[in-house]
Amino acid sequence: MLACNSAEQVKRDQYYAEGAALYALHCANCHQADGAGMANLYPPLHYLGLKDRFICIVKNGISEEITVNGVSYNRPMPANPKLTDLEIAEITTYVYNTWGEETAYTRIDSVKAALNHCQP
Repeated sequence: MLACNSAEQVKRDQYYAEGAALYALHCANCHQADGAGMANLYPPLHYLGLKDRFICIVKNGISEEITVNGVSYNRPMPANPKLTDLEIAEITTYVYNTWGEETAYTRIDSVKAALNHCQP
């Protein structure tokens, strides 16, 4: 069992590191390096909702108003159709391990399942 846990931790660390680089490239410009967002323009990532919804938003963007921590945000977020399922899993791992309460990696099959239920 120890070897299994070690392999899981190694995978989590790999996804986290790749996710950090992808976040810096695709997300930090608006959501900032610290995930705090930008004034009333872009929401912070410190309050994370359902992971399936987050995955859908990363891939397909969002154009409707959302409320985070009592503040409404109405700026559209563009879709990222070129991101692969693996890249979305890595970004999700980074975000949920950094600002959520997770300590595991997001599996590709859970990304695929979430994306199968998205309404773009």
